[in-house]
Amino acid sequence: MSDNKILQFAPFESFVSPTFWHKLAELKLDYDRLSDTERPISGHYTNRKASGCLLEVDYSAYNSEAQPPKFSHAAVGHIYNKNTIEEFKALDKTALLADEGRQLLADMSSGRALNDASLLARFFVLSFADLKCHSYYYWFAFPCPLTPTLQLLSDPIKLKALPNCDACVDAIRALPAEAQNFFVLYVNEGAEVCEARSLSAALSQFDEQQAEHYYYCFADPSEYENPAWLMRNYVALLLQQCPTLVGKPLKFLGLRYDQQLQLDNSLIWHVSQAEACSYSQLQFVGWEANRNGKMGPRMANMRDSMDPAKLAENSINLNLKLMKWRLVPDLNLNILAETKCLLFGAGTLGCAVARNLLSWGFKHITLLDSGKVGYSNPVRQSLYTHADAVSGNCMKAPTAAAHLLEINPSAVTKGYVLEIPMPGHTIGEALRAQTSQHLQLIEREVQAHDVIFLLTDSRESRWLPTMLGAAYQKIVINAALGFDSYLVMRHGGTWELLGDSPKDIEGLKCISGQQLGCYFCNDVTAPGNSLKDRTLDQQCTVTRPGVSNIAASYAVELLVALLQHPQRELAPAYYANTRAGQQQHQETPQLPEGLLGILPHSIRGMLCNYENILPATQKFAQCIACSQRVLAAYRSEGHAFLFKTFETAKYLEDLTGISEFKRLNSEIIDFDDDQFDMSESDD
Repeated sequence: MSDNKILQFAPFESFVSPTFWHKLAELKLDYDRLSDTERPISGHYTNRKASGCLLEVDYSAYNSEAQPPKFSHAAVGHIYNKNTIEEFKALDKTALLADEGRQLLADMSSGRALNDASLLARFFVLSFADLKCHSYYYWFAFPCPLTPTLQLLSDPIKLKALPNCDACVDAIRALPAEAQNFFVLYVNEGAEVCEARSLSAALSQFDEQQAEHYYYCFADPSEYENPAWLMRNYVALLLQQCPTLVGKPLKFLGLRYDQQLQLDNSLIWHVSQAEACSYSQLQFVGWEANRNGKMGPRMANMRDSMDPAKLAENSINLNLKLMKWRLVPDLNLNILAETKCLLFGAGTLGCAVARNLLSWGFKHITLLDSGKVGYSNPVRQSLYTHADAVSGNCMKAPTAAAHLLEINPSAVTKGYVLEIPMPGHTIGEALRAQTSQHLQLIEREVQAHDVIFLLTDSRESRWLPTMLGAAYQKIVINAALGFDSYLVMRHGGTWELLGDSPKDIEGLKCISGQQLGCYFCNDVTAPGNSLKDRTLDQQCTVTRPGVSNIAASYAVELLVALLQHPQRELAPAYYANTRAGQQQHQETPQLPEGLLGILPHSIRGMLCNYENILPATQKFAQCIACSQRVLAAYRSEGHAFLFKTFETAKYLEDLTGISEFKRLNSEIIDFDDDQFDMSESDD
């Protein structure tokens, strides 16, 4: 062969598992956020039946203590994930490669690479993750010092051509698998010695007189006649640690296992580096060519390779997780995903609330309703279509649950068709058994859920879920509509408040969470049958179309704010109790805020003047839904108590004592003007 033949190396090729990108997306959203500092990663390569010259990375690359797969060896690296495509393009790639190369040389000169030879298999990744489109732009590099060329002194020979091949193989196999990435094989035929030595043992006390007996071995992932790229770093380490070897013949053994774990195909290269070099002034090479063979990045599109349900879940959560980057770092998204919501009513309000719950990442949604999808529903109720109405037998609750799954396949949705028993709605003997079954189902679902939404179209249909919510200590959110007005409120909690009670602050009165009233606390009469003798306009929910969406949005936002508060449903509410206090509050706002702002007791809004007010009311001791008398009667009598209330609403009035207030209707009370203080000042 020609004396001046130069040894060429097989460049590394990156092989990236899709799980590597999935894990990067998770880390970017949940941990790194806006940080683009380097992150340590690891990879691996194999010299068993190698294909090409591959370095592989997968999801385990981000583990701090990742172990390479069997028959593979570790490579160490970094990933530089940029926040924008512009930063990815503008980064000085030459400087980045030089920085990584200098770290490689520092590991060589400090001796770290002798003790941890995997540092010689160094790589890094420059990337940009377009999480919205599930596209990943990346460029691998395998830094290597640009040292003088190696002269190939003879053609490569196979290990099995050595006369003492068997002794060499035995010595190699005696090494632990993890130590076979880089080591030195000492072969002295005259002394009949053949032993494998670690890099640190062989090079820290290098015997120049024995240099001719050394084979510098490495796990070679190349399938070609040329050795793998990492041999360049091996040569650089060897000549830096033993500069006297410059210009002398060196033997490098690339270990290549076949499928049967035989080393017969391993190659030996006899080489020499004629010139010394200054390691402090070296340049570096190592950027990987793209699929077109040009120097440039690659792009991986995970949209087609990802499971559609997982893809949808990642996309849905994207907006929520981006909130944590800058706006609300302490936002607890897990509590939203784990909270189970029970919706009484699957009409205009129920559909809007369910859609908003999905937008916030709630996954567990159950709907209760007895209605069918009609032709008038799809334009106002967003979970139904014209096809549902045409079929004629689509019940609202299960249909809405099915459409929620079409929107978010990872959601857990259920829909039950049932009538909600109501006070004043007499139940005949023929329907008693069915009503008992419905009651058992309602009680079971209330107990199984964390939050109850009251979204029905009549006042009396809200009584049973209000009472059950208080009895089973659930969060209750109520939304009710008028023609151009709405009411959204949270019911007070029934837990005992631990610790100090919240205090009034200047200009504001405070009501603790367990003292806040429910939907019925302002009433001095029990709900009757409001569905009787109604004309067509009274039978339908006649409201301005935008009212339901506004109320539903407020209802869900109120729940989210409540769940982020450390006291949850026991969070207090504040209100200005005098006109002077309101004026003072406007001048010096001191209303306490939770993570997402203030937590009102109720929101009353009107579209006629586009105004909201935030009143707060206390519990009514004689409330027909949440008072202790009612809850005690339910706990002691169960369904027997409920059937009494269904028979006549007067039973609740007598039980709570508010029937006494009815006498006011037949009395004329005279008042003198002197009895009223009409001033606006505090006395």
